[in-house]
Amino acid sequence: MWRSLCLVQFVFLIGAFTFLGLTPTPEETVPMFNDKLMHCGGYFLAGLSISFAFPYWKFFQRAAFLIIYSVGIEIGQHFMPPRTFDVFDICANSTGVFLGLLLILVLAKNVRWFDRVLFWQAGSKVKDRLA
Repeated sequence: MWRSLCLVQFVFLIGAFTFLGLTPTPEETVPMFNDKLMHCGGYFLAGLSISFAFPYWKFFQRAAFLIIYSVGIEIGQHFMPPRTFDVFDICANSTGVFLGLLLILVLAKNVRWFDRVLFWQAGSKVKDRLA
């Protein structure tokens, strides 16, 4: 049940990111305050989310998935006026991904009970699978 909830929340998050990333006017849905900070924060959350949804994927696999997804959204924005492709958005997204994944890595390696939460119903002794 836990793993199913983790997968559902990740799919929901990706769906929300896709909608917000490809809608012509996302500011009508979500209030905007600092574009790059919102990108970084959103993908920080995505880094946490993918780690719970797919804990057995290695760090670079989770990072690659989210960064490639981010690039895909930016390419899609090029074809959705008035949205535009922005390399700095990809940089902010990538920074958020790495910060989120690093937090998971640090918690799993240094907080005794965290890996049991991360790998709930999947057994333990999996810390070395994260790196």
